[in-house]
Amino acid sequence: MEKYEVLEQLQPGALGTMLEAERKTGKGAQKKYMIKQVECIDQYQASEALKEAKDLLKLRHSNICIYKELFLTWNNEVSSLFLCLVMQHSGKGDLSALIKEKRQKSEKIRDVVVQRFLGQMVDALFYTHQQNILHRNIKPSNILVTGETSFMLSDFSAETLMKDEMKWKIRVEESSKSWMAPETFGFSFTEKSDIWSLGSVLLDMMTCFVLNAEEITSLLQDIRGDSSCLEGALTLVQNADNSYLPLFPVLCMMLQIEPSMRPSAEDLVDVPFVRECLTFVGDTSVVLKKSLPPKITDLLLEGGIGSVLAFPQLLKCTEVITFAMKTHVTSLNLQLDGCTLLLEILSQALEQGVVMALDERVASCLLATVRKHSGNEELLLLLCTFLMMVSASEVTAENLRKVGIIPDLLSILRRFLHNEEICFSCCGVLWSLAVSGNSEDNEDQAVLESAVPVTSAVLQKHLQDGAIAESACSALWALSLQGCLTDSDYEPTTALLLEALRMNPERAMLMKNGCLALASFIRVSEIAALTFITDSKGSGIELIKDVYHLHFDNSGVVGALCLLMKEMAQYDEVVLDMLSQKMDKLLSEIKIQFPFSTEIMTLVDATLLKLQK
Repeated sequence: MEKYEVLEQLQPGALGTMLEAERKTGKGAQKKYMIKQVECIDQYQASEALKEAKDLLKLRHSNICIYKELFLTWNNEVSSLFLCLVMQHSGKGDLSALIKEKRQKSEKIRDVVVQRFLGQMVDALFYTHQQNILHRNIKPSNILVTGETSFMLSDFSAETLMKDEMKWKIRVEESSKSWMAPETFGFSFTEKSDIWSLGSVLLDMMTCFVLNAEEITSLLQDIRGDSSCLEGALTLVQNADNSYLPLFPVLCMMLQIEPSMRPSAEDLVDVPFVRECLTFVGDTSVVLKKSLPPKITDLLLEGGIGSVLAFPQLLKCTEVITFAMKTHVTSLNLQLDGCTLLLEILSQALEQGVVMALDERVASCLLATVRKHSGNEELLLLLCTFLMMVSASEVTAENLRKVGIIPDLLSILRRFLHNEEICFSCCGVLWSLAVSGNSEDNEDQAVLESAVPVTSAVLQKHLQDGAIAESACSALWALSLQGCLTDSDYEPTTALLLEALRMNPERAMLMKNGCLALASFIRVSEIAALTFITDSKGSGIELIKDVYHLHFDNSGVVGALCLLMKEMAQYDEVVLDMLSQKMDKLLSEIKIQFPFSTEIMTLVDATLLKLQK
């Protein structure tokens, strides 16, 4: 602790004390950190906890607090050994303060905030669980608020310390255990335990305007033994404001008492509504896994300088290379070499399990290259592929949007509409930029609206190329979620998506994303719904049947189909057509096929109810 000056000791937590501190550097500007001090019962426990916590140092994710260093220290005053974990300082409050403020005002947390929260937290858990790292203590006070709709997981707990039974009995109050999964009271922690805790936090956020502090604490304790208690709370929320309704099935899945019935983070990624939330936040850890064209895959596998560099050096190299490219922007050979190096660096970053977030200066340098060499197909292929991969980071997507790259991407698509790999990459970038866009920014909205006809042209040109069709459908889906389609867009775009689905029936991901895009169209446009059932090349209802019978065992595709049918059933004319096509029988068949999928069952029941009425 000699290196740090403690500024303030915060309220002690269940398992330790949090300190606000500055690092002693001897320089004018001091950087603040948070230090978690955890008392250990002996040297062995301290060593085991330190060994386990070292994995936290490698975590690099935009929604996870960065751990700077770990060390052990002896406190003479209490004659105890302490494990110290030094974390970044957010400079803002935590989620518990936000919930408390809203609860005191009986004020609802906005839908977009809750959706972005869910997307960011699922993505963060997907990332950590892929590395076999559990949080073990997710609760509102351990989730930092870093922006109006931005959140960050912090204060991970080591298994060694969480299983200290004596400390739990003596120090931990019952209210501090409210967010813990039922099985953790027997000191059994798994990935599914984190999912329960996240679900409990989500429930706390959703009920803050209808339940007081005592009521939510009681509810969180009761649902660990009787899941039916949840139904009453959700009914209360629905009666007050039904805009949270799409979250209910997800919440019920996360709060299954039996861990085996609870989804993992990887399972949640395939749930249509969660996928929608992930789309809003850039889908970082998930999107980075999507496939690339063979030519680019071969390039990444060649290896190079990245194989000998760690992540901080990779990021620094990226900055140096992009600045050099901007300085010598007229040199085509240097631009080609620079892009090749950037792809090698990104390949190594992916191997280290990290997401590269590029700042606005780097984005500006890349834009300079795009504009100077807007006619060079070879260079743009490399550059657009790099942009597609890094734009999965919400920070990078925002900075690319800030420097004004969208019109340039659209120009590239118009000019190189024949190039499959450029079309694939540019639509991927548009997808990421659309979901990170600000629908309240009129200028930003106008630019995104201009992307709709260009993306449609890409899909029309490459209908038979499944990979490009998937990328273009995803971009159109994201653009529709941002309200970028006009009334005149819905009819031709719906027909185009139907054609894409007909021509690529074997591609499960295209079926899923295409149906989700159609559902988003039909949700807001009766024109889209009528086009769907009266398309000149065949009714979309017949297509639903064909897709189901081809992918009946794929829960992601079936869930998207169910969401699509639910949106269709809001229009009387469409309902009549659905009944004449015996869609109620198909829905009943789906119920039999997926009896354990809460979300699918909820969507099916809601649609059947509308059909019966």
